[in-house]
Amino acid sequence: MAVAFYQNRYSLRIHPVSSSILIREVQEVGGAEFLYKNVLIDPYRNYLNEPYILRSIPLIEDVVRRLNFQVSFYREGYFLTSEAYSYVPIKAHLCNPNDQLVGQFILILLDEYSYSIGPYSSGDDSDDNPQVFKLADSIKVDDFEFCITRIQQRSIKEFIGIPFLLTIQKPSIIAESYVNRLKVEWAEKGAGVLNLSITGSNPEKEIDFINELISRYSARDLENKNEAAIHTIDFIQNQLRSIKDSLQIVEFQLERFGNESRIKDMSIESQRLLSKLETFQVQQAELLIRQNYYEYLETYLSRSSGQLDQIILPSTMGISDPILSSLISKMVDLQLEVKSYVQSEHVSNPLISIKLERLKELRKDVQEALKALKSTDNIKSDFLAKQMHAIERQLTLLPASERQLISIQRNYALLENMYVFLMQKLSEAGISKAANTSDVEMVNPPVKGPAISPKPAQNYTVAAMLGLAIPLLIFVLFEIFDNKVQSKEDIDKMTSIPFIGGIGHNTSSSNLTVKDRPKSGVAESFRALRSNLNYFTSNKVKQVFMVSSSISGEGKTFTTINLATVFALSGKRTLIVGADMRRPKLFEDFDRSNEVGLSTFLSGLNEFDAIIQDTSIQDLYMVSGGPVPPNPSELLLTDRFELFIRKALEQFDFVIIDTPPLALVTDAFVISKFVDHTVFVLRQNYSHKLFVRNIDEYHRSGKIKHISMLLNDIYKSGLGYGYGQDYAYHYGYSYGQGSAAYYTDDDDSDDRVLAKKILRSFRKRS
Repeated sequence: MAVAFYQNRYSLRIHPVSSSILIREVQEVGGAEFLYKNVLIDPYRNYLNEPYILRSIPLIEDVVRRLNFQVSFYREGYFLTSEAYSYVPIKAHLCNPNDQLVGQFILILLDEYSYSIGPYSSGDDSDDNPQVFKLADSIKVDDFEFCITRIQQRSIKEFIGIPFLLTIQKPSIIAESYVNRLKVEWAEKGAGVLNLSITGSNPEKEIDFINELISRYSARDLENKNEAAIHTIDFIQNQLRSIKDSLQIVEFQLERFGNESRIKDMSIESQRLLSKLETFQVQQAELLIRQNYYEYLETYLSRSSGQLDQIILPSTMGISDPILSSLISKMVDLQLEVKSYVQSEHVSNPLISIKLERLKELRKDVQEALKALKSTDNIKSDFLAKQMHAIERQLTLLPASERQLISIQRNYALLENMYVFLMQKLSEAGISKAANTSDVEMVNPPVKGPAISPKPAQNYTVAAMLGLAIPLLIFVLFEIFDNKVQSKEDIDKMTSIPFIGGIGHNTSSSNLTVKDRPKSGVAESFRALRSNLNYFTSNKVKQVFMVSSSISGEGKTFTTINLATVFALSGKRTLIVGADMRRPKLFEDFDRSNEVGLSTFLSGLNEFDAIIQDTSIQDLYMVSGGPVPPNPSELLLTDRFELFIRKALEQFDFVIIDTPPLALVTDAFVISKFVDHTVFVLRQNYSHKLFVRNIDEYHRSGKIKHISMLLNDIYKSGLGYGYGQDYAYHYGYSYGQGSAAYYTDDDDSDDRVLAKKILRSFRKRS
């Protein structure tokens, strides 16, 4: 929840900005279209390319440069640095923009007319002395030349003395960022409306970007429509300049020869031949113009590598061949698609490679079509030449003056027809250019939408769910991978052996807890254990108990000593037997000697009475393990161990045997034949669950009978941990306050009643 609060409080608010534009499919009727159907005002357009063109790198970078977005002002905060585009009272213009230069400066407004600027440093650097300049002055700092001017609509007083971070970046990097964030989609299938949307932390900046993008896109659309007319006008003007010089020469010759009155004096035959000759010359002029266009087209295709979309269409020059027109239209359209797909000069696109290969094929097809058209025009030209030659032979029969006049008149008519034809095409191209308007129209201006990030409600919900799920998952993983015994429930799941009780965590360093702290929860746990044992053994007068475990460290010696202590405190003569002859240590807790013990008795070195040692507790005696023998297991198999048990029962009411660990040696299996009940000790968060399965297998196979499970060192209580220290302490302390004589009472009937109460409590809790 703290992470969610930090994110909601300090994250930048991301707003969407959306707009829509209309791309008209058919241009409204203009003046040029009233006169004639001209291909210059009805160009081919592939609308599938428009979304790609709007997101093209050249167009976006042009918008970035025009808006001066490569220069940004940021304001540093305690936790967040944000752009100050919407409220900063100044703006910066680069005087000599260089795409390769990037830098950061600290700018501080000193008053309404001046500011200081210095290099940005993340640490304290006393050598960086800022320079002071006037607003609206052109300055040079490092390698940058720029001008800081004031935005008149914004107040400057409240920002005096506040440092701003002036950042200069490459326009190409900014353009790539906008290309990645800009989304362009058709409103619906078949519609001519495009939806533009972009997200950012500065909605005012994104609105300016969308407005400028639509403006530049509309201007680009108009430029593309005018481009064909401009190239046509240039071509026609070049042709007119060459014809005009020749026409002036012929006109001068005609004036020198005579005026129109001389032409009227020509014979009827001469006028007939001249008229027929002029008809052929008009056709020849048209073929000459077509030939000039073919030469232009061949030269253009051989020299232009990436400007095929600027070619002059054949229909504008009166060439109506459908094959050539179709090939050139396809080539122009494909070139526009290639331009729209190019996102970066350094990124190769497989689709672009395919389209470039197709362009090469179309270029070859156009060149082949040109060869065919030139061959056809050559045939026509040869036919016209023969007809004109025949007329010229007839003209040779005329007088010399008429022949000379007809020759001049023929040249004049040829040039005049070509000039008139080109002037007509020039007028058409000019009218087309003047009548052109952009097909792009803004439908909805860019507007800011509600913040889409961060989402406080969603973040808090996810944080709350994760805050609960992560700890729960950790607990589940602990439970799954935990192979230690933790509670009574763990024992009940793995074995059918009865659970006799639990012992709380011993906070003292001594094993004589019952003796030293008789009113503690641990002491009460052992009293409950004593009562439960009497219940399991039907309250026999003489009893032998064995305390064992799987490995050392589970607390069997601690259990043996304190269990024997509670029996002795109840007035029963109790004997503790340290049957672990490999590592005898029972004598250390009572500060006794280990010179004699069980090993010396079983070896025949001492008699029974010689190995019995008293303790500081009344009615409690002990037999140490004795010196370590070379064969402890074999000694237990002798008849003297059975003799030891008989003699012990003759003198004592209870015999409690502390055995070696079951997982290490088999001594406990030998001893179990002579005991009335076995207490198997497990330690919370220490004993492996595998030990429980092993002892259950021993119990099922009959190797150990009359056994119960005891959970020791319970320091965790609550749900899932069963009978624990807190319950034992509460029960024992309150009962002890009511009757102090309870702790020394030797009435077995009270023990049975208490045992029944505790067992009923266990069943209810289970």
